[in-house]
Amino acid sequence: MRLLTVPACLLVFILSCGNASARYGTISGDVIYDGEHAGTVVVNLYMLQVTSSGEARRLTKRQVYGSVSPFKTLTLEKPYSYTFDELPPGHYSVFAYLDIDHNDILGFDPPEPFGWYSSEQGGMYDPINLAKPDEAKADCRLRCPTPFPKQERSTQHGALRWVRGFPVLQLWGTAEERGFAHGYLAGKQIIDFFEFYIIEDSWQSPKRYEKIFVPFLETHFKYPPEYLRECDAVIKGMEASEIDMRLESLNRDFNRTDLLAINAYLEKRAAFPSEKSSCTQFAFWGARTEGGELKGGLIAARNMDGECDIRKVTVSHFLMFAVDPSEADRRRWVSAMWPGFVGTISGINEDGLYSMENAGGTCPGPVVGAITPCSWIQRCVLETEGKDTTPSRILEVMRSFACEGGGVTTPGSIILWAVPYEQQEAPAFIYEGDRFGGSIRRATDVRPVDPANIMASNHHKVYGYDPERPDYSCDKQISFSSLWRYEVGKNMLEAWSRGGTPLGVAEAKRLLQAVSHGTTEYSVIFKANENRILIAVDDLETDMWDAPYLSWTEFDFDELFEK
Repeated sequence: MRLLTVPACLLVFILSCGNASARYGTISGDVIYDGEHAGTVVVNLYMLQVTSSGEARRLTKRQVYGSVSPFKTLTLEKPYSYTFDELPPGHYSVFAYLDIDHNDILGFDPPEPFGWYSSEQGGMYDPINLAKPDEAKADCRLRCPTPFPKQERSTQHGALRWVRGFPVLQLWGTAEERGFAHGYLAGKQIIDFFEFYIIEDSWQSPKRYEKIFVPFLETHFKYPPEYLRECDAVIKGMEASEIDMRLESLNRDFNRTDLLAINAYLEKRAAFPSEKSSCTQFAFWGARTEGGELKGGLIAARNMDGECDIRKVTVSHFLMFAVDPSEADRRRWVSAMWPGFVGTISGINEDGLYSMENAGGTCPGPVVGAITPCSWIQRCVLETEGKDTTPSRILEVMRSFACEGGGVTTPGSIILWAVPYEQQEAPAFIYEGDRFGGSIRRATDVRPVDPANIMASNHHKVYGYDPERPDYSCDKQISFSSLWRYEVGKNMLEAWSRGGTPLGVAEAKRLLQAVSHGTTEYSVIFKANENRILIAVDDLETDMWDAPYLSWTEFDFDELFEK
């Protein structure tokens, strides 16, 4: 057999052509930081996976927190320029943080300045395509939120206190007086929530927010005068506190429309009905709680899921509001939300009325006008209704805020209402609705068919629901997450009913844990007959959000108002 030989010059030509085809690229940029913290800078480069259509997959938050290792890492003595070279063609992301505590891990307690490459300042992290160019410029601007001050602060109609390790904003007086105190005491944290949750996490782009949501807020809403007066007072309080109101990503100062955006963040779903969420709620009472610690009383519980920004601001800035209106015939109420909220979607009043919202479906149809934010509607019911309220009375109050489409909760919402159990027929019930209508769901309407318990995930079971198409609601396929959470909770409740298990706080915690999946920023359990509240908030570890598995703190309702 003859062996073929290759001339040396031809071999060199072949090898050089091979090297040319395997081009290497460079990503470089500046790490920009103008804050007061000091430390080394860790710059992580990630190589991204690509879809079958050739699009880069953005990193998940789990991956950014360490479930995958960076492709390359650089350490700088201070914020400065960086370069990654000899990079094969592909898609990349760059992240950087100031390592204040020198442990080589991104930290949130205290918050470390953190940033990434984005095509626009204040946007979410964008892929860098090295498939074509040999070089790419990717600056990273480091930013961090400002935690609530540890020392208590007060002003004429408000106080920011720490109660059992939680920040509590106490507000009293008229709408204007409460609003001013709110803005004065929590102004910096209001801007943090807006910048890092509303803009960066929810809209993921200052340009999209300005182009889409701002006009929507200014043209499609019907704001009650009292609501606007309180919002205006919040802005005045922020200005009086002399904080920096500048929003660099929007090149202007924070204003009333931005505060309205915070309070109407749910209404993003009114313009984009396809968005999903993952909250779950339960209530049980009477026969289900007899023989246990609750002695027949009602308990309601919720997981607040999905508001999970990568900087964990919805954890560090979790805030309990204790509101005491001076207007006639208004009830005191407590809200578990975030700074800037004039209304609430997680609230309880002094009579034991509980109102908490899950994202729900919405039927096909046009975007409508004359919207009132769901958070304001729930607050109004909490202020005016008591423990003797009924489904029909709550429905009457809600319908006074109907939009142009005839419905009330324009984003598509599922609201669990509950009151202390005093032998009434329906101490807990669910409102399911969207911009075109809504229905009350009672305990025996759907499984778990038990007159003493009820639950909800994120799909309607009565309004817009066809039992012959159980995987669909409002003509849309129900998400797998909502289906499995409802199935898990339903089966546990039915098993306990069959076995006659007395239900209490331990069972409520177990239910909340069973339906969580790493996106629960906080959880609430409410013992309505005792007017006592249990709260669990996710920690500030660099991992997923597991609130119901962490420590719980119990409060008496009146304790939150003590001055």
